[in-house]
Amino acid sequence: MERKNLVLVSIALVCSMQLFAWGKTGHRVVGYVAQQHISKKAHKNIDKLLNGYSLEMSGNYMDFIKADTNYKHMGAWHYVSIPDGKTYEDITKNPKGDVIWAIETLIEELKTKKFKIVPSEEFAVMALVHFVGDLHQPLHVGLPEDKGGNSIKVEFFGDKTNLHRVWDSDLIEHQGLSYTEWGGHINRGVDRLQVLEWQSTTVRDWAAESQQLRTQCYDFGNSTNLKYEYIYRHMGTVEKRLEQAGVRLAGILNELYG
Repeated sequence: MERKNLVLVSIALVCSMQLFAWGKTGHRVVGYVAQQHISKKAHKNIDKLLNGYSLEMSGNYMDFIKADTNYKHMGAWHYVSIPDGKTYEDITKNPKGDVIWAIETLIEELKTKKFKIVPSEEFAVMALVHFVGDLHQPLHVGLPEDKGGNSIKVEFFGDKTNLHRVWDSDLIEHQGLSYTEWGGHINRGVDRLQVLEWQSTTVRDWAAESQQLRTQCYDFGNSTNLKYEYIYRHMGTVEKRLEQAGVRLAGILNELYG
């Protein structure tokens, strides 16, 4: 896959997109954590496949290419809408696809090496890095009536934003940490048994977790100007979901390439 136009795409993206899933830092954190949990064999094989382009730097590729109309049809793959009281199995699936379908299909195509929804194996891995991260952001398993919190207008320390963006990036960026600092912080103290437990679950389990967690995202009381109290109550969830995404991504990659 050629990346010679990535800089131009990124510049266009700044002008054309209003938000990213987990934000640029969050997706790099997921890739960084995954890098700490992949086997030596998987690392070697993935490094060769990505031509030295790291997992952490692959994490934002699917957001960057949104500026290219050739990939417009992949927009629905970043999220899934599930009403309260319903499961993924209950809903009418989006004919354009969704994040659960995308992850499950990418894994299958990486196993068979028959690529239909993406152009190449390299593209598939980069997409997988991104979408596993997306699925762990609670509002990417969102309510259809408010578009996963995008239509919920709030402020973050007085700056106008929306609830989805708060969870995508504002909570993370407010800490003022690099993605390596974030990754080192949340990865500390995660033992092997915890890793095995998280990796034993399925893609649909991860979605159900996000669906359950999304309720707390709306817990901001009467004040829509979200500040330190909101951060204090929810930062633990942000940290855990980023860590789980990275660990589970590593589990998939170890199975495929380890």
